[in-house]
Amino acid sequence: MSDATIRRATGADRPWLITAMAGISDHERTLHDSRRPGADCADAYLAQIEAAIATRGGAILVAARGEERLGCIAFHVAREVNAAETPDSNVYGYVSDLYVAPAARRQGLASRLLAEAERHFRDAGLRRMRIGSLAANASAVGAYHRFGFEAYEVVLEKRLAP
Repeated sequence: MSDATIRRATGADRPWLITAMAGISDHERTLHDSRRPGADCADAYLAQIEAAIATRGGAILVAARGEERLGCIAFHVAREVNAAETPDSNVYGYVSDLYVAPAARRQGLASRLLAEAERHFRDAGLRRMRIGSLAANASAVGAYHRFGFEAYEVVLEKRLAP
């Protein structure tokens, strides 16, 4: 999807972003019963994302072709205090949400959006980038299933070169 432009979200994008957040929630709801229907939470969830970005440095980017919005990504800098981890692991770029409209999928748009988030994090001097997803980690989930857990979330990390 090389003809799409990636830009910072504006107030005019907010209604579409709410629809995108509802789409994410509705899809995740098919994967796990902890997710609420998108119509019940998308506006509040977007406000939560916007608050995190305002206080933690990040952005919501929108991929568009003309007036048609095709996808979005939300990300911020996460800071933790975990004595068991290295200092560079306690500060990392976190992608909280990534959405591509169904008609624009499988055309490389998600990769382009992730590359823009990565560029932002590199420019901020970060060395790590993480993203969470409802997913399965085969070896760990097998052990957890035997104990009675069900798959819920996995955090993936990409190390960023300085």
